[in-house]
Amino acid sequence: MSAIWLDCDPGHDDAMAIILAAYSANLLGISTSAGNQTIHKTTRNAIRVLSAIGKSYIPVVKGQAAPLIRPSMVCAEIHGESGLDGLNDKPLFDEVDISHIQGPAPPVMYEQIRRYFYLTGQKVRLVGTGCLTNIALLLVLYPDVKSMIDISIMGGAIGIGNISPSAEFNILLDPEAAKIVFESGVDLVMIPLEVTHTALVTNEVLQKIGNSTPFTAKICELLNYFRKNYKEVFDFADPPLHDPLAIAYVLRPDLFTGRSMRVDIETQSDYSYGRTICDVWNKSTMKKNCWVATKVELDGFWDLMIQAVELADSRSSLN
Repeated sequence: MSAIWLDCDPGHDDAMAIILAAYSANLLGISTSAGNQTIHKTTRNAIRVLSAIGKSYIPVVKGQAAPLIRPSMVCAEIHGESGLDGLNDKPLFDEVDISHIQGPAPPVMYEQIRRYFYLTGQKVRLVGTGCLTNIALLLVLYPDVKSMIDISIMGGAIGIGNISPSAEFNILLDPEAAKIVFESGVDLVMIPLEVTHTALVTNEVLQKIGNSTPFTAKICELLNYFRKNYKEVFDFADPPLHDPLAIAYVLRPDLFTGRSMRVDIETQSDYSYGRTICDVWNKSTMKKNCWVATKVELDGFWDLMIQAVELADSRSSLN
């Protein structure tokens, strides 16, 4: 079973990524970042989700409240004021106390990863589904960690962006941090928008999840709120479930098609700041630094996701 450390900013699709990681892998811990909402709210949401799925013993550490250089931003238009709003614009899960949560994240991440690596001799799969600030700081402050990890991220795009004409949201949150990660030399997998935009939460998916228990009813409400906002903001009939795909790659890389290429992060241009510049045609003389997914086998992905939801439902404190 793969050992995963999840760095995320919950967030509706991050919540589903937590469920998938917690019930399909050895989830060593979660570090939070600001992004879909402020750091206080995303940290609270991570604990809310773990509590709801019967995994409250998994450690959570509060990460960076802001990017390395640029001002922070949030995505309330998609995730609501709490970051996990439901259809009544209220938080879906119960209030929790986060005053005891440790931080900053990089030292805790390092110790957990180092301990696992030296106990088992196996690398930890570091999965990023938000901005890459915590991961960049981990790499800069503890460079020896590079030999202990592989990285899988949901972020970037081969072509157009979703928060600007050229940039995807997670990368634009902190392009300077993304640049550090992409130039780190660590084995890196990128699941871009072109792939995540095919993993749509259709009515068929919602029917498979069902709403026969309080927990599954909450999950359906969560996803229907996500659907409503994606329709209003992007005119998508069904919302893409971005973040669990970065977990799914760790669990089942055979579900994905892609190839290695050079990917650089634009940090200078006024017009394409935060763009992931993907060398699709092998024109760059620089070393390939990233495996970029181009397709996912959707039935296999949804089988993983639905199975994890069913396991979470069987142990949920909400039922």
